[in-house]
Amino acid sequence: MEPMEVFDVISPVPAEAAVYRDITADVISDLRLSSVVGRMRVYIYPVKALYIMTAILRDVEVPVRVSDMATTDAYFEDGEYYARVTVEREKYMPELTHFLWNHYTPANVGQPDRWTILVRTPDPAKEIDVIQNQIIANPAKNMHADMVEFSVRAVPEGFRVRYHTYQNNEFMFLASEDVLEPRWLELAEKLMTDLRNAEKDETAFMANRREGREAGSMRGPGAGGKGMKDSQGNDSQNPNLQGNDSQGSQDPTTQDPTTQDPTTQDPKAKKDAMKKGTTNTREGL
Repeated sequence: MEPMEVFDVISPVPAEAAVYRDITADVISDLRLSSVVGRMRVYIYPVKALYIMTAILRDVEVPVRVSDMATTDAYFEDGEYYARVTVEREKYMPELTHFLWNHYTPANVGQPDRWTILVRTPDPAKEIDVIQNQIIANPAKNMHADMVEFSVRAVPEGFRVRYHTYQNNEFMFLASEDVLEPRWLELAEKLMTDLRNAEKDETAFMANRREGREAGSMRGPGAGGKGMKDSQGNDSQNPNLQGNDSQGSQDPTTQDPTTQDPTTQDPKAKKDAMKKGTTNTREGL
């Protein structure tokens, strides 16, 4: 299995980025997506209550038949005939078992060991062709649904407004607590362009996953987690509860997200915002 070429989680709040690196890596592993996702970047903006994920997928496999993962022959034991399926690749074992149970019923399907499945049938020669030619998985067809499920699991809790696109092996997902603004969609398109042009780093996935686990025992919102505090003791998920520091009052969507520098803000814009008393409020976003 090839490693992911790019895997980054970026946020103006470093602790938030570390936690979501861990969450994202765990969900990728749970859904067995590391073999199909070539590049991925996640951007989290706590002040804006905005989550953006961009991913470029590898070319997925053609439809998988039983013959691609196992061999089948006739078998006789204890006075009964069987079609014996000898498994060579375990990746699609659940799909194979599901097909055999539905087609022959569980009562006629047995598994004496990890690599062997016996199907009781009066005519094994006939059933061999049926079993071998059966399509049990279509990765290309399932990829869209898998990526949507990944996004829903990884997104912060409470981000109910969602939007995604999937075309030409590129998947883009946005989520927020509020209505998504057109400029955020434009930002997501720019981030996808940046991901296409990013330099390859094949150690990124495991390295970032290790960093996430070493960041501490706290868990972030999303994936069943609770809200977390930033370095100032503020709730990093709710922008209304953040203090009036330079990190909380910045607008990360107006700067290049890849810089990860929460202090590079237009001084005049900040001064005007402070005069209007809108810093760190929903009306000021």
